Amino acid sequence: MRNIKVITSLLGLVMVTGCTELGLGDTQELAVSTVPRSGAECAIRNDRGIWAIPDTPSKIVVTRSAYPLDISCRTVDGLEGKQAVSAVTGVVPGGPEWTYPSDVMVALGPPSTAPRAMFGADGGRGIAPPLDAASEARQADDNVATRFQTLRILLDEGLITRDEYNNRRGANLGALLRYTVAPPARDLTRPAPSPETVVSRLRYLANAYAEHSVTAAEQAAERAVILDRLLPAPVTRRADPAPPIRDEMQMAAEIGHIERMKEANVITDAEASKEKARVAQLLDAAVAASDAAARAAAGMAATPVAAGTAGAALSGPGVALSTHNSEAQARRAWAGLKKAHPSELGSLKMSLKKIPRPHRPSHYQIIAGPLSDHEAAVSLCKSLRQHEISCDATSFAE
Repeated sequence: MRNIKVITSLLGLVMVTGCTELGLGDTQELAVSTVPRSGAECAIRNDRGIWAIPDTPSKIVVTRSAYPLDISCRTVDGLEGKQAVSAVTGVVPGGPEWTYPSDVMVALGPPSTAPRAMFGADGGRGIAPPLDAASEARQADDNVATRFQTLRILLDEGLITRDEYNNRRGANLGALLRYTVAPPARDLTRPAPSPETVVSRLRYLANAYAEHSVTAAEQAAERAVILDRLLPAPVTRRADPAPPIRDEMQMAAEIGHIERMKEANVITDAEASKEKARVAQLLDAAVAASDAAARAAAGMAATPVAAGTAGAALSGPGVALSTHNSEAQARRAWAGLKKAHPSELGSLKMSLKKIPRPHRPSHYQIIAGPLSDHEAAVSLCKSLRQHEISCDATSFAE
């Protein structure tokens, strides 16, 4: 019975009261206050660490980062508030590249006012519109990333072993790499406990065992429940496999998922590259199968592949089109261009040219081709410019 009470107590834990600093690098002091009243607990987080303030107003030292600082505050009687604080660059000549404002004020309100209700002309309460598919996908990705980030924090804090980290990450890696790894446990896209909540509870259990407040069996039982709710291992109920990649838009959405996992630092560059290559391979296979089916339906023979060219990369003249902030944006733009201009671009392939920029994320330019010769590229650009599409002749290499 005591064991059940210990496990149940996790559900009431809503805010950490300690301080966990994870990142390395320059630090700064941050003053946090709340309105319309003080006395709130606040959890503070960026990609470099997690901190907490037990009572506002208060000051705390955080690690600087180019990523926003997320602050969540709550009072004992249920008022809540959240704020994302963006970093700015070049504030002090010769100083750190990125820094946050030194004073932050978080507005508190009842939890029910966070998703504001819609009111009709008759004063009746309406229903807030649901998230669109893209927003739901991003929210699901955020939930998945939080689980893996929390697991890494537990390792860094010495609250789990390296073997536990590897086993739980490996068993659920399919949530991050959906086309190169077996499906993970079910429901990982659902919201998870915050990292500070899990860290605080596991630290409490470790201290309680050391002080003989709980037995080894009680500590192990609740610890297992917490970790299995985070990332189960072994996996007994797996999620459904990812849907087949059938078109450019779907591939672009998947590239967006991969990029978000990279930005969250939960997959490596090598893992991301392998996943992208697999997604592209699946799209090529789907397109080839669709073309073959269409030719068969029309009573046409399959297009023969010249001896010695199977699998060879395509190259030749091409055209340079628009430039975008991310690979996912570029792929979505290419899919839109092909759909809008099938006669000019429908038979062409795309490659992406990565354009590095000092101290800023790289740009990605769409290169379409191959074309028969340079004159064909010039002619294509002339046609596309009539539709106000940026275009320049260049070389194409797949």
